[in-house]
Amino acid sequence: MEFLHKLGAVLLSLYSVLTAYHILFFLAGFFTKSKIYPEARENHTYGIVISARNEEKVIGKLLDSIALQDYDPSLLRVYVVADNCTDRTAEICREKGAIVYQRHDPDRARKGYALEFLFENIRRDYGIDSVDAYLFFDADNLLARNFVTEINRAFDACGDIVVGYRNTKNFDTNFISAAYGFHFCKSIMTMHRPLTFFRQSTHIAGTGYAVASRILADGWHWTLLTEDTQFCLSAVAQGLKIDFCERAEFFDEQPYSLDVMFRQRIRWAKGRLACFFLLFPKLLRGIFVNRERRFSCYYMFFYILPKALISAIVSILYAAAGFLMGLAATGTAGLHLSAAALSGAAGSLGLAWLSHMGTGAVLAVRERRHIRCSTGRLLFYLLLWPFFDLTWTPIYLISLFMHVEWKPIRHDKDFDILQLESRACRKSPAGFSDKGDACG
Repeated sequence: MEFLHKLGAVLLSLYSVLTAYHILFFLAGFFTKSKIYPEARENHTYGIVISARNEEKVIGKLLDSIALQDYDPSLLRVYVVADNCTDRTAEICREKGAIVYQRHDPDRARKGYALEFLFENIRRDYGIDSVDAYLFFDADNLLARNFVTEINRAFDACGDIVVGYRNTKNFDTNFISAAYGFHFCKSIMTMHRPLTFFRQSTHIAGTGYAVASRILADGWHWTLLTEDTQFCLSAVAQGLKIDFCERAEFFDEQPYSLDVMFRQRIRWAKGRLACFFLLFPKLLRGIFVNRERRFSCYYMFFYILPKALISAIVSILYAAAGFLMGLAATGTAGLHLSAAALSGAAGSLGLAWLSHMGTGAVLAVRERRHIRCSTGRLLFYLLLWPFFDLTWTPIYLISLFMHVEWKPIRHDKDFDILQLESRACRKSPAGFSDKGDACG
């Protein structure tokens, strides 16, 4: 048991030293203003790609929000892959002017394969280089009306990959959707914003990002369970830059039932493990070879490192050692060992819960202007949200032993962008307006 304590202390100390930048990122993410990109020299052309499976309830609202963009509509072309659909998804998209390709392949019903199919058709019918860049969305997304304009400013300045501000359109549904909302706010404040401030590459998660067409010249070939993470790691390992545009806001519908939440996150865990084992050698190589993107590869290595799985393994070793020592001891000594083990576990969990609540409170203050939720509900959800991060450990462990398939998530929040924008947005705390300083 003493050996395990020492080993755990050494590993924790080593990890803390190697990732000490998190402290600086946390402070920078809270205190710095959003990056403002200069006016674009050119209004670029964009292909908007959407993968949808039985999304007749919400996809029309996404297409309406695209039509409402304050950007020249002649520079936008919308492509939809209706993937194994059995509803009116394809019909609705055609009615709203989208170019639709229908795909029927139940054996490979996964978003990555659907995108691969879509880009094969785009290459054949239009040419991948017929636009300057591609914007990626899911059917449940909604775009703020200046989304493309702001993305274009960032893309014009950067030229590789740009990701927008991922907001939650149903934050206030219940504590589960709110936990997702806190999770993505945490990504904004502790990763996207500070990485942008220090002029480093950030990461892609889900949708709402633009990719230069030259990067996709050979099509889309990232087909793991988490195709977005796979593409992200590949891009950074190749030396590409992923920039964050805070003013390009889009909204994402989050799950609000426990079964869907755990199913999705088990898929995320399984997919991220596959990405880690497939791509960590390239990231390590980038740390030592790619001088310009050295820190980006370093950051991405620790971003994808399965910390929750490592934590699960260490916890199991501790529990097993404590159990064996309890069996070996007799009488009062055995009871003391068991009580000490339980007390230590409960104390650690309690401290972790309070720590996450503290982080959540900071997130709520910094990102308040983006959170569409009453203050009373927000405070209540803040008490419960730590369960989201603290359940990563069992989720990663479970994912090792489960056969995971990509399954669609039902979306039914069918309000439109005008309804969403009409809901009162809270003012930013003092000193945190989105009128940041222009950057080079």
